[in-house]
Amino acid sequence: MGLKERLQKQLETSDTHKNEKLRTHYYAATAEMLFTGLEAVITRQEGTVKRIDQGRGELAFSASGLDGLATVIMVGSGRTAVDLFLHRDGLLGPDLEKWIDVIYQELDATYRLKMIGTREIT
Repeated sequence: MGLKERLQKQLETSDTHKNEKLRTHYYAATAEMLFTGLEAVITRQEGTVKRIDQGRGELAFSASGLDGLATVIMVGSGRTAVDLFLHRDGLLGPDLEKWIDVIYQELDATYRLKMIGTREIT
């Protein structure tokens, strides 16, 4: 990651992000399972879950120097998407890409990963 990316105050995952680490992950799991997994990961990373709204598919959280929002949406065919949006107030602070990477790695270890972005996992 270059200096420009490191100084970004916000990062968001998407299906077609140019950085593969920041592409949406799809799991063979229910939204409820993924909300539970996200809550556990955030707590282990010393973050605090502020709000879970399963009807909207959102989990809001905070940690030292950052705020985040995880969106969990069942898209069909046994796939549930997890997207992340992280924001920090200053130019310097927590490494947002590292936070996203840790969350996805822990979810990948717990739930069966089906897709990253538009690429299927076999």
